[in-house]
Amino acid sequence: MNFKKLLQPGKIGSMELKNRMVMPGMGTNLAAADGTVSDVIVNYYARRANGGVGLIITEVCCPDPLGRVIQGEIEATEGKFMPGLSRIPHAVHSGGAKVCLQLAHGGCFASESVTGERPITPSGVGTMQLPNENPRTMTIEDIKELIEKYGQAAGRAKICGFDAIELHGAHGYMPLQFLSSYTNKRTDEYGGSLENRARFALETIKSIKKHTGKNFPLIYRLSADEDVPNGITLEEACRFAKMAEEAGADAIHVSAGTWDSRLHKYNAVMSGQESPEGKNLSKGVATSMWVPPNYTPRGTLISLAAAVKKVVSVPVLAVCSITPEMGEDILSKGDADFISIGRQNIADPDYPNKIRQGKPESIRRCLRCNECLGEVMKNNGISCAVNPEAGKEYEGYVTVAPTKSKKKVAVIGGGPAGIQAALTAAERGHDVTLYEKNNKLGGALHYVTIPDFKLDYRDYMKYLINSALNSNIAIELNTCADKELIKANKFDTVIVATGAYPSMPKAIKASNNTLDALDVLDNKVTTGNSVIVCGAGLVGCEVAMVLAEEGKKVTMIDMLPTAAPDLAIYTKWVLDSKLAELGIDVRVNHKITEIAANKVYCQSNDTDIVYEADSVVTALGLKSDRDILDDLRNNLVGVEIIPVGDVNSPRKIIQAVHEGFHAGRRI
Repeated sequence: MNFKKLLQPGKIGSMELKNRMVMPGMGTNLAAADGTVSDVIVNYYARRANGGVGLIITEVCCPDPLGRVIQGEIEATEGKFMPGLSRIPHAVHSGGAKVCLQLAHGGCFASESVTGERPITPSGVGTMQLPNENPRTMTIEDIKELIEKYGQAAGRAKICGFDAIELHGAHGYMPLQFLSSYTNKRTDEYGGSLENRARFALETIKSIKKHTGKNFPLIYRLSADEDVPNGITLEEACRFAKMAEEAGADAIHVSAGTWDSRLHKYNAVMSGQESPEGKNLSKGVATSMWVPPNYTPRGTLISLAAAVKKVVSVPVLAVCSITPEMGEDILSKGDADFISIGRQNIADPDYPNKIRQGKPESIRRCLRCNECLGEVMKNNGISCAVNPEAGKEYEGYVTVAPTKSKKKVAVIGGGPAGIQAALTAAERGHDVTLYEKNNKLGGALHYVTIPDFKLDYRDYMKYLINSALNSNIAIELNTCADKELIKANKFDTVIVATGAYPSMPKAIKASNNTLDALDVLDNKVTTGNSVIVCGAGLVGCEVAMVLAEEGKKVTMIDMLPTAAPDLAIYTKWVLDSKLAELGIDVRVNHKITEIAANKVYCQSNDTDIVYEADSVVTALGLKSDRDILDDLRNNLVGVEIIPVGDVNSPRKIIQAVHEGFHAGRRI
């Protein structure tokens, strides 16, 4: 595909950009606890600048200490933060990109546990996600003071060398809390009509311009649809966008949502009070409205950007799970002027350079698994399932250095852990042979990629396999490696990535006539029209969704208290919604005692229950396949043996990839 439009230079105000690819602001939690810039956050941005992106918009930076949302958030509240802040422009400019500081005040999201004080909000209205907070209503003096603080922070950013400011007025941050009738109940000049509710944002734009100069670029990030009661609609957003342009905004960055988006609907559906029909829950709930997981189609907010572009004359930035290919199409149609591509920048910071070099097939594609967001929400630093270096850039323990002592390395198992281990070991310069017992690479990832809602995983598997095929790794398919083979070939190191296999808990009495979930996904077996899926972990949920999409009547049963409890919460809300939309009957807190060919016997609340269906599918967990590992350890002397991935313990792809990477890196 030709990426002529993405690679075309562009301008936002006075700022010239080398291409149309923008990295939007994404929280990393990598700043120091005192709000100062850390080495790791500087390295994080430097790495992405080196990858070829045109503009980097930083994560949230609070203009006021009361606005901090996460512990590891950078500040621009005082001059003492400027020495650290100035390191970010130096780092980004060294890589050839421009950098924009995103100013954001959390308002009701800035919890007392982070700031030490009650949150301040336009009307004392909080958020459903922080029900124990007690926000206070801002006075006129508070409002004027905060507007001035935004301007002062922007002035510091300009002195520090930033090329632009982004005023975060989306996702529920303070300007949106004023703009939206959902959170703004004021009756003074800052409440009521749209013009009054817009006053805070417009005065903040003018304050920033006063402190930076009228020619210093300002991007306004806008939620063009909130989907909350009395929230901002697209019609109001378009009217506001014109006001923002008149006030001095040089570009509009169009997103959507707030922390409470669709949560009212989600809670009503999950409690059984309402039907999921027509509520768009699987298109995102709360944060997943603008950080959608793989269960949500890509590009769900493109139409909002296109609508805003029709009413303003300044550039418009489109965002929301946009691939480079989609971005090129959006620009070609004139629906936006710049394309913000977020999580892909985390997964592969070199993707812009790969596009420029005409090698899009070599891009390590983002899974949209939201492990990155999940880590931040757990108060950890950002991480990535497919990029072990993310959040640890240029640290010694992720550096893949040329080996000083070439080894002969065998990797047993061609799943993600094995392929990643082989790639990293080969990159170091070792002589690597990859053994796979089946006739193709992919391992268990093959099953994961079958459903259409896992297209992102399918793309990643293609990347892994193509990377292996285009490397100097010797690949042996249809080969069961054992101790004799290892001895005969005189390997120095063996990386064992044999994965795991489906297992049945010993406490359950099971018939031999049940169907395995992986066989169902792979179309090796067929089910009847009514199906019971035993197991509500991620595998159980996904096979249930596949069957329901085929029109089957599906009941899913597990002793777990909820479906897929290990998912990041915002991803889980979308999964729950999709289960509901597909009409899957989810029965949790059910202890399965016996499974027959068409019956499942359970206990729940001390009551015996029997469910019947045409077919029963089991997805009750995995057991590590350790036979080869144990045999090698017991019979080989003088050979380094390293287990990686599910052979250690069945877990998620992030552990498989990271363990494989580090095994290949350190040998």
